[in-house]
Amino acid sequence: MAAAHIKLFELKREDDKPVIIINEPFLNDIKQLQIIKGTETQKFVGRVNDVSPIKSFTINGVEIAFDSTSKKNEFFVDIDVVGKTEVVYVCSDIYDNVRTEIYQILFTETGLPEIAIVQPLVSSDGMIYLESEDRLFIQGDITDESLITSITIDGLNASYVPTINNPTFTASVEVKNKSEISINVEDIYGNITTKKVLLNREGAAAAAGNPMGKTWVVFVENSKYESFASLDGPGKDISIMKAALSKYNINAVIHKKNLTKIQMERFFSIELRDQVINNNVNSIIVWYAGHGKYLNNTGYWVPVDGKTDDEFTYFNIQALKSAMSSYSKVVTHTLVVTDACESGPSFYQAMRGEDDEVRSCDDWKATKFKSSQVFSSAGLELASDNSQFTKTFANSLIHNPNNCIPIGSIVTQVKSAVKRNKQQEPQFGTIDGMPDENGTFFFIRK
Repeated sequence: MAAAHIKLFELKREDDKPVIIINEPFLNDIKQLQIIKGTETQKFVGRVNDVSPIKSFTINGVEIAFDSTSKKNEFFVDIDVVGKTEVVYVCSDIYDNVRTEIYQILFTETGLPEIAIVQPLVSSDGMIYLESEDRLFIQGDITDESLITSITIDGLNASYVPTINNPTFTASVEVKNKSEISINVEDIYGNITTKKVLLNREGAAAAAGNPMGKTWVVFVENSKYESFASLDGPGKDISIMKAALSKYNINAVIHKKNLTKIQMERFFSIELRDQVINNNVNSIIVWYAGHGKYLNNTGYWVPVDGKTDDEFTYFNIQALKSAMSSYSKVVTHTLVVTDACESGPSFYQAMRGEDDEVRSCDDWKATKFKSSQVFSSAGLELASDNSQFTKTFANSLIHNPNNCIPIGSIVTQVKSAVKRNKQQEPQFGTIDGMPDENGTFFFIRK
C-alpha cells in the first residue's frame, strides 16, 4: 500500500511554483506594499494558488495556517510590522517547489491635503470679493506629506509640478455668473480635499458708492503666548469689532491669529503689500490686539514667540511703518489701531502731535486727501485685558445714527469713556514718515 502511495505521489509530481495572491495590504504598481504610517500590526489577506497541496507558507518567518473553511488556500493573519522595511513571503508545496516574494514596505499617510489660496485674497469669512471680472487668476499652495496627483478648479486642471512636494498651483478660471468655485486636490494615496470659495460681487457696488473707496480691515490677534502671559481679551475684542463693522462698507476682512515674529514680518512686508497693490485697495485699517513693549525708546508689538528677556524677538514698530510705506502709493487712507499692553509709547514718536479735530462727512478734502493715522489704547501702564477702549470704539460705530462717522468722533468718545473709568489714556495722531495730506478716515454705513 505504501508503495502504491509513493507511486501515485510521483505520478502527480509537477514543478510549477505556488502563486501568491496578495489582497491586503495594497500592492502598488512598483511592487511596494502600502501600509499606513504608525501601524504596528498589519492585516495580511490573500491566497495561494497551486495544483498541489501546500507544505509550508510563511510571512516574515511566521508560519501561516490557511482558512480551514476554504478550499482556496486563503489566509487572514495579523503580522507585526514595527521596524520592518520589507515583507518576505515563502511558500512551498509538497514537491518542494518554492516561491519566494520580497516586497518593500511603503509607509503611507492618511492626512488630507491642505489648500491655501495666495491670490486673490480670501477674506476671513471665506469669500473672494470681485469687481466685474469674467475670469479670475488663482494662485495657491498645497501642503501634504505626499505627492499630489490632481488639482482641479471647477473640474479644470490647474497648473503645477506633480514631481515636487507641497506644490504651488495656478489657474485662470471662468467666473461669469458663478457664485462660488470649487478646488479639488488629491494625493497619491487617494486622500482628497475639496475647498469651496464663495464669490462676492457686492463689494464692487459698495466701493463705487463709497467715498473711501475699496476698504479692507486687517485684524492681528496675538493671545496664545509662549513666554508672556496669554490673553483672553484680544479674541473677544476682535469679535466685537467685527460685529460693529458689519454695518459699514468694508470690502474684505483679514483676521490673522497668533503670529510669530517671522510671520508678522512676512505678512506686512510681502503678503499684505502684494494683496493691497493687486486689489487696488484705497483704505486700510490695521488693528492689533495683544502684548506691546517699549524698550530703549523703541516701540514693539510682541509676537507669540517673543521672549520676555529678549528684545530682538519683538516686532519693531518701525518695521511696520516701513512695510506700510511701501504700498502707501496706492492707499489713500491708512489707520493703525493698537489695543496692546504697554504699546502707547511705541506711537508717541510716530505722532506729529495729537489732532482731536472732528472732521465733517461733507468735507470732500478729508476723503480725497491722504491720511496716515494711529490710535493707540495704552500708555506705559499695563493695559487691561478687559478693554474699555475696544468696547467704546465698537459702541461708537453701533450707535452712530448717521451715514458716516469720522475717526475723530470715535476718538473723542473713546477718550471720554476711558477717562471716566480712570483707565489708560489713548493717543491719537498722524504717523510720522508716512504720507499725510490732512485727510482723515471715515466709516461709511452700508
